[in-house]
Amino acid sequence: MGAEVKLTFGVPLWAMKAYLTDLGATETAENLLVADGWQAAVKKSESVKIGSLVVGRIEVEFSGDETAIAAMLEKLHWKTLRGGG
Repeated sequence: MGAEVKLTFGVPLWAMKAYLTDLGATETAENLLVADGWQAAVKKSESVKIGSLVVGRIEVEFSGDETAIAAMLEKLHWKTLRGGG
C-alpha cells in the first residue's frame, strides 16, 4: 500500500537534496528524488520571519512504501537535527 507524507523543514533546498542523496536517492528530474521504496518531491516554501530573523523553509512530499518511508524518515531526522544556542 502506498503512503504519502508531507513535511516542512528549516534547511536549504540544496542541503535536503544532499541528505536524501546520502540516504540512497537519485535526482531523476528537477527537485524529484527517487530511492528504493520511496520518492521525494522538494520545493521552496514561504520563509518565516521571527523578529529580525528570517528562516527559510522547504516542503518535502514523500510517497511510496510506508515502511520504507518510515525507515528513511528516522535517518533523515538525525541529518536535519539542529542544536539550539
